[in-house]
Amino acid sequence: MSMCEPAATILIVDDEAQNRKLLEALLRPEGYLTVTAASGEEALVAIARRAPDLILLDVMMPGMDGHELASTLKANPSTSNIPIIMVTAQDDRSARLAGLEAGAEDFLTKPVDRAELWVRVRNLLRLKSFSDRLKNHGAVLEQEVRERIAELEHLANYDPLTGLPNRTLFYDTLGRALDQTSYNGCMVAVLFIDLDHFKNVNDTLGHAIGDELLRQFGNRLVQCVQSRDTVGRLGGDEFALILMVNDGQHAATLVANRIRDALREPFDLKGHDVSVTASIGITIHPDDASDPETLLKYADTAMYRAKKAGRDTFRFFTAQMNAEALAQIKLEKAVRKAVDNNEFVLFYQPKVQLSSGRITGLEALLRWQRPGHGMVSPGEFIPVLEETGLIVRVGAWVIDAACAQIGRWLRSPTGPMQVSINVAGRQFLEGDLEDDVGKALAAHDIPADLLELELTESSLMSNTARTIATLNHLKQQGVQISIDDFGTGYSSLAYLRRFPIDKLKIDIAFIRDITTNPDAAAIALTIIRMAHGLKLDVIAEGVETEAQLTYLRRHGCDQIQGYYFSRPLPPSEIELILRDEKRLAPTDGIANAPLKTLLLVDDEPDILTALRHVLRLEGYNILSALSAAEGFELLALHPVQVIVCDQRMPVMSGADFLDRVKGLYPDALRIILSGYTDLELVMDSINRGSIYRFYTKPWDSDVLRDNIRNAFRHYALMHGGRPEQLDDHGRNIHPSIDPVAQGRRRRARLNKT
Repeated sequence: MSMCEPAATILIVDDEAQNRKLLEALLRPEGYLTVTAASGEEALVAIARRAPDLILLDVMMPGMDGHELASTLKANPSTSNIPIIMVTAQDDRSARLAGLEAGAEDFLTKPVDRAELWVRVRNLLRLKSFSDRLKNHGAVLEQEVRERIAELEHLANYDPLTGLPNRTLFYDTLGRALDQTSYNGCMVAVLFIDLDHFKNVNDTLGHAIGDELLRQFGNRLVQCVQSRDTVGRLGGDEFALILMVNDGQHAATLVANRIRDALREPFDLKGHDVSVTASIGITIHPDDASDPETLLKYADTAMYRAKKAGRDTFRFFTAQMNAEALAQIKLEKAVRKAVDNNEFVLFYQPKVQLSSGRITGLEALLRWQRPGHGMVSPGEFIPVLEETGLIVRVGAWVIDAACAQIGRWLRSPTGPMQVSINVAGRQFLEGDLEDDVGKALAAHDIPADLLELELTESSLMSNTARTIATLNHLKQQGVQISIDDFGTGYSSLAYLRRFPIDKLKIDIAFIRDITTNPDAAAIALTIIRMAHGLKLDVIAEGVETEAQLTYLRRHGCDQIQGYYFSRPLPPSEIELILRDEKRLAPTDGIANAPLKTLLLVDDEPDILTALRHVLRLEGYNILSALSAAEGFELLALHPVQVIVCDQRMPVMSGADFLDRVKGLYPDALRIILSGYTDLELVMDSINRGSIYRFYTKPWDSDVLRDNIRNAFRHYALMHGGRPEQLDDHGRNIHPSIDPVAQGRRRRARLNKT
């Protein structure tokens, strides 16, 4: 608008505070003044006080709904000229007809697209301005109005960013295409296309670059179809195609692959080379549906299945998808009801300090006691909370409920106990996290340091400046901050130094395989070392076995959390654990382990018995395993210097087992027993450094005994002392003895033997 023109006033009517705040935020950059009302009755009061230039009106509201309010306004001569845009989640023709009958001039579909909102508001304000001028100046402006209305008609049917047909024109075109099939015998294929991870482009490169990507993507789509086909932009990063074809599935497959090929070439976005992929859902008329709304809805459903299949692919709609989609809708309704009826509860899982074995805190975990169903898995309902935005409302409840529980414990024999809660990214963007925390701390009169907020890496990366400011304010009050699921995001520890963080939680994906997968172990141990370098405590989540616990303890992890110590429990049961002062067993088993420990791995018990007999007089602490899995567990539980393993074992061969052991325990000396037929594999392992020695079966007992002795001597030399002088970590017990001179003398003796 002109700098000299007064800013237009827009009344936003919606019973949901989050929706009102979102629309205000979207309109603010355009310079509009906004007034809000939470009901139809409240809107009438605001309009009587001062008539707005335009109204954004929600349909579904308690009391006076959107249709009733629109009818009331249009029936009154003093308010009948105020343009009304209905904002609704319903996108079918019956809903639109009802809105038009009530007097609405235009529609917006939730979730609201920013560019579409601006265009529709701007167009209706222009139309109102022209109408007002026409009334004031008469027929002089009639021709100008006709030209402007023609321009607005074009804008109402075409996307202003890409120039493609918008949702309205796309639906009309699809309806006409379906009518034509009755006499031309063609089939109609509808492709629903959504760019993968488009939000990352907007978040990292900005909305201007994101808009340029959408423009170029629209151009590439046009090149993938024939002139008789239609390409439309439905909003955001959603596009759709109408294909007139003879062979529905075959032709649609060709076009879908053509689109994927067109995306192989990176986009040049104002100096940034950006590569993207797309997920595509496909429906066919008449096989799947016979009306535009259902065809597009089914294509959308198939597109989401393509997303779940890993993205960069396409899926055809099936009846099973529809059944699952209906089940999802039913679940969403139940979740909304659960929020209104307070069906959620909090369970608590202990965090344990490894150095003392004591409980140091609890994590509050959301649970749903669904009437008639019992406990519902968080994996089912939490994604629904996040997708619908209800997570903001529920998140505020969790903060208050956790603080209330902290207060009850604080003023009971249980005493002070720190509790952590998970914070969703949308609580930063759409809620008021700082206010929610401040109110809860004050309402329940608890020290701020008893509350800890757990955030994921991805939530930290969104709206970074605001996030840092919010966390700093909370930190100044004493609230603790930790990063959950660390290692799965795209941030680095160096980058996280910008945030006031106290702790890191290693993601369960790395803990689950930490005793068997060298890559998972390397990542976890790197996180521990780097976090300690930054003076951060490290918590391993999802610890379920003694082997995992022992491995983490041995490598300096500070705390653990998981089913090995306790599953999540309701408050009454967690109080019993706290009052009984349940703790982990001490670490005596590791500290007092014999120094010369040998691990034997063979799937045949007779072979293990024979090896034990050969080595019975050598004074070793001999551990034995019947599989690679047992071997990994024993290695995690005990410091082992030498391993003897059979090559031929089910599930995992000896060479593969020792190759992994090399990554997990590089100091342990690895010996393999094999037949002549396995020599090629064994030699390959030797060349990779996975094997220290190998022996063929049947072995020479004297040679085997001598070489295992040499292996322990070799281990001692590598650590600068005799085996009997090493502690359980392989360090020299007598540091005053010169290890270099000792090593030189031992090597001389070994050469003589």
